[in-house]
Amino acid sequence: MNIRHYLWGMSSEEPTVPVYDPILALLPLISSLAVTSWVVSQRVGYIMTGALLVTVAAYGVLMPDIRLQFDAAFLVLIGGYWLGLLVHYYYAPHTELLQYLVATPLAVVAAVVVLPALIDGRRQTFTMGLTLVATLVALVGIGMVWQELQTSETLYDSVGSSAFGIDGVRTSSIFHNPNGFGFVMMVGSLTALYTFLARRGIVWLSALMICLLGFVLSEGDAALVGFTAGSVLVLSGFDRRFGFLGIAVAALGVYVAIRLGHVGNVMETTLLGSGNRVDRWVASLGRLAEDPMLGIGFADTAEEIGESRGPHNSYLYPLLNTGIIAGSLYLGALVYALGQGIRTRWTPWRGFVVGLTVAIFLYMGFESLFLGGLSPSSIMLGLCLGLLLYSSEDNGPVTDLRSKFVIR
Repeated sequence: MNIRHYLWGMSSEEPTVPVYDPILALLPLISSLAVTSWVVSQRVGYIMTGALLVTVAAYGVLMPDIRLQFDAAFLVLIGGYWLGLLVHYYYAPHTELLQYLVATPLAVVAAVVVLPALIDGRRQTFTMGLTLVATLVALVGIGMVWQELQTSETLYDSVGSSAFGIDGVRTSSIFHNPNGFGFVMMVGSLTALYTFLARRGIVWLSALMICLLGFVLSEGDAALVGFTAGSVLVLSGFDRRFGFLGIAVAALGVYVAIRLGHVGNVMETTLLGSGNRVDRWVASLGRLAEDPMLGIGFADTAEEIGESRGPHNSYLYPLLNTGIIAGSLYLGALVYALGQGIRTRWTPWRGFVVGLTVAIFLYMGFESLFLGGLSPSSIMLGLCLGLLLYSSEDNGPVTDLRSKFVIR
């Protein structure tokens, strides 16, 4: 093995698209970090990310060599949800609702349809790029914590809280809060795990260790739950025995967390404490029962359910905002995509895609994100849905315009 293989690993993957295609797919994800960070204003982040999504969507539609796939059932489900949004806007116009009306079709075309086509021909190029981005974000956060520990002064508002009972080591890096950082590190750690197992190499092992350290320092509980389940599926894609090993390690980790009192603390504060999520979930269901057909629209959710905050649950929000019919169509689209991904042949790539999606779905049970947003979590959700629905079997050369668009 030469030094290059020792450092960067090896791959049997045969690229079928230019190297710039997966790099182009990375750009909206990188830009979306600005939406939830303090580096630039949120407005600038939205403009940058929206412009890149439009550019990527146009590139995918106009370039003749890129084969795009449309899953008819998924489009029917998500289209029904979009029509529900349109009905809501007709009866109760709202600025936030208008944004979702515009952004949802863009997210479906760009993230669900175009990005998977750019990635599939060079999967490891994409995962290597995403791993390096996550590693850089983790290093920035670790560096900020280290700098804070060298002085008694407060240098950054986003670091210094307690992580797992250790004062002064928690970080949210370039983000406003640890939850956004935790999500990015969850995705980055799972991607780094897949990249290392697929390629090996000291660089990718080091990147995995850095991502995991950054992930632990975030102490994002919802992200930790997602990573625990997602990593088992990623491991099982390479070898079923790895999957069982992952389950054993996860069980050991939960045991240690219980013994340290972290699990009990989370249940007492986040789930069952004052202003807890469980009470808000129950209040949301009670409010939905009053208007099951159309829900509450896009009014102030916290005020409508009589709580200080909204439910912080990505499955309750669409039902509460749009009603049971439109909300169920949206949730049905998510379940359908996951089902399509699971039923295909189990490979390392399929294990990674399903594992990442399951991790995001579990995260969604405790945080708020939608297909149609421009945050990192929303774009990653759209990308995962697209990867679940994308079939490499239909990815042959494009000979004419009719074969460019495949309806499955």
